[in-house]
Amino acid sequence: MKLAIIGAGAMGKWFAEFAKNRGLEVIITDTERKKAQETANELGIEFSTDNEEATENADMVMICVPIKETPKVIEELSDSLKKDSILFDIASVKEDAVAKMEELNVKTELASMHPLFGPGANTLEGKTIISIPVNDGKRYQELKGLLSDLGAEIIEMEANEHDRLMAVIQSLTHFTLLTYLSALNSMKNSEKAKEFQTPIFKKLLDLSKAFLQEDPKLCGDIQTENKYSSIARSSVLEACRSLDVALKAENVKVIREIFEETNEKMDSEEIELAYEKLYEETEGE
Repeated sequence: MKLAIIGAGAMGKWFAEFAKNRGLEVIITDTERKKAQETANELGIEFSTDNEEATENADMVMICVPIKETPKVIEELSDSLKKDSILFDIASVKEDAVAKMEELNVKTELASMHPLFGPGANTLEGKTIISIPVNDGKRYQELKGLLSDLGAEIIEMEANEHDRLMAVIQSLTHFTLLTYLSALNSMKNSEKAKEFQTPIFKKLLDLSKAFLQEDPKLCGDIQTENKYSSIARSSVLEACRSLDVALKAENVKVIREIFEETNEKMDSEEIELAYEKLYEETEGE
């Protein structure tokens, strides 16, 4: 089985290596030819300078390009695909990509997938991949089976539902960490504070450090290309504003209210286990 990967970025390279190690024939291409050539040489896979050439004999075509470019690349490749192949993207925002797929008049199978992990992963075991099948058939089932057999959980949903969920899972989380890092950078004694870490401070700081491994452009595109991201950002800003107003008025009851409301929505056992794990990790170091 031959897999063509369009885009030699971090995830494109990850999937290229992953597929090659599992016996698939892999060809990779990118507008940045030098990067694609270096990836191909490093992994011992085929390299092409042309997207259409790379896809014309492929059984599976994976699009791993920036979110903004994904719909355009989908359209560009539609005429060069084999009849019995499948085209799928892995962009973090789905509505525009799926809409473009639905416009195509092709017999090729089509799907839009989103792996909920980054290139730091070592395995698919226990990982979630969201999938929006657009024109599914034999190839799609083969792809799902391959990923499932390697430990991934495939969850199917509509593009609209995906983007609304990602506004919480990605946009809200990223925006919260960005505001934390920005505030930390602006505060005096932030470097000195790192010498006197509480477990919570250390955990959040470690998470922020890990976040800095993300691609800033991808983080930006997630905020601007997902139309529900503005709702997530507004929620953060409104929460900060209302909490600040309450505390300036010395209304500390608002903190207890937040604790109580959140406790009602979460399992008490999970809260206790999270607290125990926090200290296990801290003291284990």
